[in-house]
Amino acid sequence: ASAAVLVHGNDMIRGKNKNDTIAPLSLCSNVPQFDLFNDTVWCPPERNALRLFYDEAKGPEWTNATGWVDEFSSHCGWHGVECKAGKVAKLLLNNSGLSGRISDAIGKLTSLEVIDLHDNNLK
Repeated sequence: ASAAVLVHGNDMIRGKNKNDTIAPLSLCSNVPQFDLFNDTVWCPPERNALRLFYDEAKGPEWTNATGWVDEFSSHCGWHGVECKAGKVAKLLLNNSGLSGRISDAIGKLTSLEVIDLHDNNLK
C-alpha cells in the first residue's frame, strides 16, 4: 500500500490545468483526524458532490467514466462535466450506463444550468 501526505502550502500538487491546486481525492473524504473535506480550496465542494453522485450512480459500471474519481483530476475535466469559472455548469451523461439512484449531493452543484441524464437507469 502507498501513502501520501499533503501539507498546506505545497505547490507541487496541481490539477490537469496546472493552475488548479487540488488535494488528492482520497484526502477529501470524511476521514477522522485527517480530513480536508471542508477545505474548499484544496477540496472543492463540487468535486466532493460529484464523487458522491458517481458512487451512488454506480460509476464503475458507466460506459465512459474518463477522469471520474481520479486522485488528481479536477472535476472540470471529468467526462460529461462542463464548468464555468471552476463551477459545474453542465452535467451531460445521457446514455452512459448510469444506474442506482441520483444522489442528493447533486443539489450542491449550485451553478448547474443543464443536466442531461436521459437513457440511463436512475431512480
